[in-house]
Order: sequence, then C-alpha cells, then structure tokens
Amino acid sequence: MAAQKYQYGNLTIRKRKKGPDVWQFRWTEKGRQKSMLVGTVEKLPTQADAERAVESLRMKINAQNPQQQFHRTTVQGLMDRFMSEYAPKRCRRNTSNNYRGLYSNHIKPRWGTEFLDSVRPMLVEDWLEGYNEYKVQLKNGQKIKKPVSRVVKSHIRNLMHTMFERARFWEMISTNPIDLIHQSQKRLKRPRFLEIEQFKLLVPQLAEPDKTMVITHQCLGLRSCETVALKWLDFDFDKLSVHIQRSFVRGEINEVKTEASEADLPLDPDLAHILLSHKARSQFTKPEDFVFSNEQGGIRWPESFLRDHIKPAAKRAGIGNIGWHTFRHTFATLLADMETKPAVQKELLRHANISTTMNVYTQGVQKSLRRAASKAVKALL
Repeated sequence: MAAQKYQYGNLTIRKRKKGPDVWQFRWTEKGRQKSMLVGTVEKLPTQADAERAVESLRMKINAQNPQQQFHRTTVQGLMDRFMSEYAPKRCRRNTSNNYRGLYSNHIKPRWGTEFLDSVRPMLVEDWLEGYNEYKVQLKNGQKIKKPVSRVVKSHIRNLMHTMFERARFWEMISTNPIDLIHQSQKRLKRPRFLEIEQFKLLVPQLAEPDKTMVITHQCLGLRSCETVALKWLDFDFDKLSVHIQRSFVRGEINEVKTEASEADLPLDPDLAHILLSHKARSQFTKPEDFVFSNEQGGIRWPESFLRDHIKPAAKRAGIGNIGWHTFRHTFATLLADMETKPAVQKELLRHANISTTMNVYTQGVQKSLRRAASKAVKALL
C-alpha cells in the first residue's frame, strides 16, 4: 500500500475587521478541507513563530507517515505533541505540571528550537555537566538566578529521555540520543535525621492534634502526602494494621505513587492507643473522614503545616531546621541501627527497589558503626 502524501498544510494571515490579524492553518482530512486559527500576529509576529505553533498539529495530521523522511521536527514541536497526546493519558495532573515546569525553565531555553536529529548525546551531556544555574522571572518582573541540583538535572535527563522515546514511537527518530547519557542523583549533602533524644524534645513542643499527627507520621515512616491523606477507614484496630492507599499532592488526591507504596503496615499497640485517643477527641470520626483533618473536616496541606507548626516547634526545641522527610530518614536510620534486615526495611518503607532503601534512606549512625567494627575486631583477635 502506497504511503499517504505528507501534508505540510497552508499557513496564511487572515485579516480581521476588529482586533489583530490571525494566522490560519488549512489542511485536508479525508478529502475535506479543514482549518483552524493558530494565534494572533501580536502573539506570533513572524512566519517562523507561526510554523512552530502548528508543528504539533502537522505531526498529528501526518501520523500515518514515517515523519523523519519528510519533515524535520524541533524539540518544541515534540514537547507540544507530548503534552497534548501522551501526558493526558499517562500522567497525573501534578506530573504534567512538573513536566511543563522542567521543560519551560530548563530544556526549552537551550533545546526548544533545535531539530531532533541535532540533539546529540555529547552535546546534551556537556550541557548538563556545565548547567549550574538558571534564570527565573518573578511576578514583579524581576529576574533571579537559581542553582540547579543533581536531582533536578536527573529529572531533566529523565524527561528528555521520555520525550525522545515517544518520538521513536511516533517514528520521528530512529534512536534515542538520551539513552547514552547517565546523570547521577547522588546527593552532595547527606539528608538529616533525628536522634531519638531530639524527637523526644520536639514532641512536647506540639499541641494536639499536631502532636499525634507527627508521632503517627514518624512511627509509620510515611511520606507527608500520605499522612495527611489518611482516613479512619484505612485503620483496622482489631488486626492492628493500616492500609496506605492514597496521597495528597498540590491540591489533588490520588492513589499512592507506586505499586510498592500501597501496602498494609503493622500498627503498634501503643500507637493504636494514641490514635484511638485522638479519635475520641475528634469531631470527624466517620470512616471517610480524614484522621488529621482541619477545623472544617478538610485535608491539611503538608507545606503549610510544616511551616506553621513543625518548624516553629523544632526551633523551640533547639534541634534546628527540619523538614517532612527528616522523619522518614529518621525512621529508616532507626531500622538500620536496630539491625533490621534490608528486605524488612524495604517493605516497611515501601520502596519499589531495595537499592533506594540502602543508598538513599539509611545512614549509619556512629554507635552502629562502632558496634559493627568492634564485632569484626573481636572475631579477628
């Protein structure tokens, strides 16, 4: 069967009696003429600007053709199609928003106008290695520079890889240049964890129900987005277990981020008693109610709770600056210090990969290192 003829379409300026002139794109679909308005000449002042704006649509119209044979596509064109076709089906709203931010702030300024076949592994790797700061425009119009961490660079690399994999799927390129690029996520600074004594100094500085919320968060080793999304129906106080199944991120409640994250965790009897006491004091106790709801029964935003309650309490306790993940690192470090088997640590932390448990979340405390070293010396001597 002969391949369908590639359609470039017809891009022209349409005059209007009122308002600025607009760019109009015309093409043929199943033998019928179709058209759409692309944007005003104020927004797209040149032909090149208008061409870039219709690039994603042109790719969609010619989806049946191996497009690299007929038309060179820019990274911007790929991103437009990626966000219009791939993201709505495969990504949560928060993930899509993160992709847009990563692309606009980091990828677009360097690669947006480059053709896909001009994106070479050595060029991307050199760019990432030397990419240490970027400009951000504030609402008042002021521009400031922000540093780029290894974690952000890793996110940039992963987004580019996903975009180019989709380009391969759409037959826009034959190979993914990002396959050959490795970007380390290794932290330059070790994340902080609390000593048991420090946690005991923090707790008395919190009033109820904040105290119970922090104790529960610490004792279960949860992520903040999971703690605030807990409902009473998640707890089985007879079997002493809790089912982690949802999270709250930037105003949106979703299932937890991975299959491993959804799990039943054991509930210590003492922690169960603390939670039941909290339930007896609460006015929101129906199965569908949030365990740590706000005064109206709604969900609490973890960012504001951290800023307004946890950080001031830590300051009063004299333990310095902490964040939500400080508690999760503390939980993981305690498990390691108590010589918990790695496989058990992985299950309690609900990691998909045990390397995450070992490499990121557990840090050897000095007394653990000393104890292990002493055992080795005694065995040798």
